[in-house]
Amino acid sequence: MALLRQYYTNFTAGELTPLLSSRIDADAYKNAVKTLRNARIRAQGGITRRPGMVYHQTINNEPYQLESYIFDENESYILLFRNGALDIVDTTSPNTILQTISTSRCEWDATNIGQLVVSQSGDTMVIVHPDFLMKKLTRTSATNFDLDDFEFYENDNIKFTAYHKFSPNSVTVTPGATSGTNITLTASAATWSSNMTGTFIKLIDSTGAARFFEIKTYTSDTVVRGDLSAALANTTAITDWKEEVFSEKRGFARTVIFHDQRLIFGGSRDLPNTIMMSKTAEFFDFEVGTGLDDEGIQLEISENQVSEIKALTSLRHLTVFTSEQELYIPTTENKPLTPSTITIKKQTSFGSSDTQPLEFDGAVVYLTKTKGAIREFVFSDLSQAYNSDALTILSQDLITEPVDMAAQREAFDQVEGYLYIVNDDGTLPIFMSIRKEKLQGWARYETEGLFKNIVNVNRTMYLVVERTIDGSTVTHLEQFSNNYFLDASVQLTNATAKTNWTVAHLPNTDVYVRNGNYSLGQYTTDANGDINLTSAVTDVEIGVNYVPTLVTLPPEFQLQDGVSVGQKRRIVRAVLDVYSTLNIKAKGNKILIRAVNSNFANAPDPITERKEIYLLGWSKDGTVTITSDEPLLLSLNGILLEVEI
Repeated sequence: MALLRQYYTNFTAGELTPLLSSRIDADAYKNAVKTLRNARIRAQGGITRRPGMVYHQTINNEPYQLESYIFDENESYILLFRNGALDIVDTTSPNTILQTISTSRCEWDATNIGQLVVSQSGDTMVIVHPDFLMKKLTRTSATNFDLDDFEFYENDNIKFTAYHKFSPNSVTVTPGATSGTNITLTASAATWSSNMTGTFIKLIDSTGAARFFEIKTYTSDTVVRGDLSAALANTTAITDWKEEVFSEKRGFARTVIFHDQRLIFGGSRDLPNTIMMSKTAEFFDFEVGTGLDDEGIQLEISENQVSEIKALTSLRHLTVFTSEQELYIPTTENKPLTPSTITIKKQTSFGSSDTQPLEFDGAVVYLTKTKGAIREFVFSDLSQAYNSDALTILSQDLITEPVDMAAQREAFDQVEGYLYIVNDDGTLPIFMSIRKEKLQGWARYETEGLFKNIVNVNRTMYLVVERTIDGSTVTHLEQFSNNYFLDASVQLTNATAKTNWTVAHLPNTDVYVRNGNYSLGQYTTDANGDINLTSAVTDVEIGVNYVPTLVTLPPEFQLQDGVSVGQKRRIVRAVLDVYSTLNIKAKGNKILIRAVNSNFANAPDPITERKEIYLLGWSKDGTVTITSDEPLLLSLNGILLEVEI
C-alpha cells in the first residue's frame, strides 16, 4: 500500500459545489474544501472563526429593510424600514431606537419592504418606490430626522419636472382660452382621470413657446379645468404636449442615484425604460429646457424589447441594470454628462433582479433576473467594455434565493473585504475576493435562528436576526464583531468577582460562557435570564454558541496504475498549521493546547505552531472534519494529510 501526502496550503477557493467533485484536475480543487461553515477566509489563505454577533436590542417581529445613513465618519445611523414606519438607530447607541417616524408620509407597507431604493447626498436621502411619491429624508440635527414628500422646483406656475406624452401622438388638446385661470383643456380622446388634480401639462404652442397648465378640476375623461402659466399664441389644437412623468396616474420612480452632480431617477411605473436626470447641482429641477449642458436630461433605452430599469449604480461610470440587460453611460474626465453627448451602451444580457447591486472589489455585483447567479459587472481596460462574470459557479449550492446583499471593505481589524448574501432560508453565504491577487472563495454562516437582513454602516455589519427564545419568536438587531465569539451575545463586567450573571434577552436558553481565554462551558438560564457559574469571575461573554466547520475534499493522487479515485484510503496522520488558536478538533479528536508542564494557574496562551494528530478508519473519501466546539480563538493556515491508499 502507498503512503502519500497531500498538503492543503490554503483554502482561498472556499466551499466547492458537489457538481465539481470529479474535477480533481482543476486549480480550485487544490485550494477548496468540501464544507466551510461559520469560518471566514483570510487574505493569506487560511481560515478563522467567524465574528460573533453582539446583541443590541429586541425589535418588532415584522419584515424589515435595512439601509445606512452616513453623515460623516463619526455620525452614522441604521435605518429600519417597516410597515408604515421608519426606525432610526444611532450607531453610537445601537441599544435603543433614536427616533421613529410613522407619519402619513411613510406610505410603504409590508408588501413594499425590501423593494425601496435609496440614495444619499450630504444630509439628504431620497427614497423611491413606483407605487408612491418619492420621499426626502433629511437630518436636521444629530438626534432628529424629517421625512417629507419630494417636491420638484416650482416657480411662476411652472413645475420643473420630467414630462412625457403617454397618449398616442394623434391625441390633441385644445385650450378654452389663451391665458387665465379656470380655463378648460379639452382632449380629442379619453385622456384625463380624477387622480390627475394637481398634475402639470406642458404645452408647446404654434410658435414653439412652452407653457404649463396645472389641472385644478376634473370634469370628464376629455375635459379638465385649470390655470395657464403664461399666454398661448392661440386656442388651436395642440399636438405637442406632455404630462408629468411622476404622478398618481402614471406612478413614480423605480430607482434613484446621485451621480456626476445630478440626481437621477431610473424609470417609473408607466415609463419603465427611461432615465431622467436633474440639472447639474440642482437636484429638484428636471426641466430639459433647450438642451444646454447643465440642463435636465431624459434618455430612453431603445432596444428590441422594453427593459424595466431595476437599478442605477455610480462607480467608474453610470451603470444601468434592467430586467433584460446591463448597460452603461460612457463619460470621460473631459466629457461629463450633457444632453448633447450622452449615449447608452448595451454590454451584457443577463438581466437583473430587484435586489439592488453593490460596489465590491472594484466591480458592481448584482443578482441576475433568475436569481440563479451572482455576477460582477466589471470594466475591462483591454476591451474597453464591461463583462458580467459569474461569482457563484464554483459554489452555487450555497446560494438558494437571495433576499438581501451587503458588501464590506477592509476594516481596522481585517484586511479582507466580504460580500454577504442573505438567503431566503436564513443562511448567510459570504464571499471573499481580492481581485488583484486572484483570490476568491465562498463560505456560509449559520446561526441558531434565521438571518433576515444585513447592512454595512461605516464598515460595520448590522443584522436583523429572527430567533426562537423560550418557545417564542423574537427579532434582534445584532452586529458582527471580531471581538465576540458567541451569537446574540453580551459582554458584562463587575468590579468584584461573582458567579451570578443575567442576560435578560435569553430566558430559558442554553448559553455558553467565556471568560478571557477560558470557556466556562454551557449553562441554562432561568425565566429571568439568570445563570450561576461554578466559579466567580469579573467579566464574561454570554451568548449562543456556533461551531466553525471545515471538511477537506477527498485527497486524490496519481498512482502507478492510475488515479486514486474510488480506492479506499485511510488518513494516517494530520498536521494542522494553527495560528493563535485555543480550541480545535480533527475528526472529533481535540488537539491539546496545553502541555503537561504548563502553569494551569494562568490562563492558556493561544498557540501558533504545527500540531499533529493520528487518525483511524478506512473510507472511500478520506475527508477530515475540523471543528471548534468552544467559543475560543481558532485560525487554521493549512493541513498536511498523510494518506494510506
